[in-house]
Amino acid sequence: MSWWRARSFRPPRWLPFVLFLVAIVASYAFIISAGTFTTWPTWNTNYDLLAEGFRAGHLYIPVAPPPELLARPNPFDGSNSDLWFRDASLYHGHYYLYWGPLPALLLLAVKVVLRIKSTIGDQYVVFASYTLLLVVGALFIRRMTRRLFPELPARLDFLAMLAFAYVTPTTFLLATAGIYQAAIVAAQFFLLFGLVIAFDVVWHASAGAPKRRLLLAAGCCWAAAIGCRISAVLPTAAFVLLTAYFSSTRPALFWRRAAVRAAWLGGPSALVLGLLAGYNKMRFDSWFEIGVKYQLNVFPFLTSRLYLPLDLFSYLLRPIGLSCRFPFVSAPYEIGQRGFPAGVHLPAEYSTQEPLAGLLLASPWTWLGLAALFFAGRAMVRWGRATPRAPVMSDQRRRAGVWCVASLAALASLMPLVFLTAIATTMRYLADAATGATLLAVWGGWSLLAGVRRRWPRGGVIALLIALAATTAVIGLLFGFTGYNETFKWHNPALYNALRRTLSFCR
Repeated sequence: MSWWRARSFRPPRWLPFVLFLVAIVASYAFIISAGTFTTWPTWNTNYDLLAEGFRAGHLYIPVAPPPELLARPNPFDGSNSDLWFRDASLYHGHYYLYWGPLPALLLLAVKVVLRIKSTIGDQYVVFASYTLLLVVGALFIRRMTRRLFPELPARLDFLAMLAFAYVTPTTFLLATAGIYQAAIVAAQFFLLFGLVIAFDVVWHASAGAPKRRLLLAAGCCWAAAIGCRISAVLPTAAFVLLTAYFSSTRPALFWRRAAVRAAWLGGPSALVLGLLAGYNKMRFDSWFEIGVKYQLNVFPFLTSRLYLPLDLFSYLLRPIGLSCRFPFVSAPYEIGQRGFPAGVHLPAEYSTQEPLAGLLLASPWTWLGLAALFFAGRAMVRWGRATPRAPVMSDQRRRAGVWCVASLAALASLMPLVFLTAIATTMRYLADAATGATLLAVWGGWSLLAGVRRRWPRGGVIALLIALAATTAVIGLLFGFTGYNETFKWHNPALYNALRRTLSFCR
C-alpha cells in the first residue's frame, strides 16, 4: 500500500508539458472563436470549395463566374471587381485557386472518413495547423535544449515554448483565419515537422548510417510543405543539403553517402514538384503557372529591387500602434511615411495599406537571434584559427549544433525571399519568418546563458530571458483581439467592451 501511495502522487514527467500545451491551445480557441469557444466566425471557405471540386472530379471550384463578367472585354480589370470571386484565378470560364492543393486534399479525406456533408470553414484548417505547429515546435525546443545545452535547467524550455506559442503574428492570424493564413501556417508545420525528424537523423548519425525510413519521413514532410505553399521549395532544398551533409560522418565515400541520403530526403519533393507541374498544366495549360497570372485582385503582385530595403525595414522594425485603451497594441493600416525613418523616400506606387508591425518590436524574443548569429560566427572564427582544428563531424553535439543553427537560419530567411521585393507588405507574411526566427532565438538565448558562469550575471541573463519571453507573449496575446478585421470586436462586442472598460487606463 505504501508503494501504491508513493506512485499515485507522482505524476508522469510529461504531464506538465502536455498541460502547458493544452492551455495554449485553449487560448488559441478563445481567440479564433472571439471568446465564445462555441461559435467560430468564418472568413472564407476556399479550401472546402476546392475539396468539393476534387470530390466532383474537376480541378476548379464549384462556383460559376457571373456571365456578365465573362462577357466583359477584360474581366481582370479592377472596374469589374464587384463581380469577382476575390483572389481566385479565372481561366477558360472557371475559377481556380492558386494556393497549394494539399490542405484541400487532406480536408476532403477528413470529410470522407468522418462522413461530413456540411461546409468546413478555413478557420478550422488554420486552428489545426497552428495547433500542430505548436506541438512540433515544442518538441524541437525540447530536443534542442536537452541535447545541445544539457547543462541548463530543463524547465527553461517552457520559457521558449511560451515565446514560440505567441510570437507575432500567431494570434493576429488566428483572429482572422482564412485560406491565406492556412496555406502559410500549414507549410510552416510540415517544414518544422521534417526538421524534428531530421534532428534525430543528424543526432544519431555517429552511431551508424541513418535509417532510410527517417530520411524518407523527413523528405515527405518537406514535400508536403511544398504541396501547401510552393515557396517552401527554397528552405526544403537547404534542409535536404544540410541534413545529407551533417548525417554523413565517415570520411570513406563521404560524398557518395551524402548524395544517397540527399536522394532519399529530396526524392519526395521532386515527386511533388512533378505532380504540381502536371496540376498546373491541366488547369492553365502551362507547367509553371500556378494561377497568379490570372488572379482577380486589385493589387497585383509586383516586385522590384527598389522595394527590398523598405520591405526589410517594415518586416523587422515597422512601428507598433500603441494606445492607452485595450487592447493597447495594433498593426497600423496606411501608415505611410510615418512608418519609416526620416529621409527615407517611398516610391509613389509603394503601398502601406495593409497592417503590419515589425517582428523585432512585436516579438522582442527574436532579438536573441542576433546573439545566435554572434555565437555561431565566433565559433566559426575560433574553429578556423585553431591548430589543429577540432573535427566537427565526429563530435555529435558540435555537428548537431551547426546543423541546427544553419537549418533555422534557412527557415527564417528563405521562405520570405519570395515577397521581400514586393510592392506591399502585410502582417501574415511575418509567419513565414517567425517560426525560424523564434527557434533561432532560442539557440541564441541558451548560448548566452551557457556562456555565463558566475551566479549573479547568470541570474541577470535568466531575468532578461523571462522578460523577453513574457513581453513577446503579452504583445502576441493582445494582437489576438485585433486581426485584419477586428473579429473579436464585431463577433463578441459585449466581452470586448467589458474588457475595454475594465483594462483601459484612459477614456
